[in-house]
Amino acid sequence: MTNSVNTTQLMLDFACSWRRFGGGPDEDIMVRFGLSAPEFFRRVERIVQSGQHRLDAETADELLKVCRRRLWTDRSQHSAARARSLRHSA
Repeated sequence: MTNSVNTTQLMLDFACSWRRFGGGPDEDIMVRFGLSAPEFFRRVERIVQSGQHRLDAETADELLKVCRRRLWTDRSQHSAARARSLRHSA
């Protein structure tokens, strides 16, 4: 349980320190947490939504916005790549 709590806090600390810069580089997220950026932001979003944190309301709101923006951007990029792939294979 301690490891889970420590990981949760480390993820929140990282997300908070990068929140004003779009959430942090994908490469740093992979190296530090062994997660893809989308998985990292899904987890941070769940943590914040669950209330399992000690963040003030403003910071929690900022983190949710960053998470949602990053997840939306990732979905958009994957959709565009899929469309290009389909055009090239046709």
